[in-house]
Amino acid sequence: MEALTMNKPKNDYEALVLGLKLALSAKTKDKAQKCAKIADQIALNLSPGEVERAKKEALQNQTI
Repeated sequence: MEALTMNKPKNDYEALVLGLKLALSAKTKDKAQKCAKIADQIALNLSPGEVERAKKEALQNQTI
């Protein structure tokens, strides 16, 4: 799996994408759940459309 480039998010959308990417790439279930919980809180600040777009962006370049 490729390493994530960590840039400081400039807004809630970028923070959500980063949080989702971290949740998807977390090494443990506990860490993934913590990241997902934070992402859920950030998502409350965005429209449903923005959340869906962030999910798609976070899934890009993910390997199974």
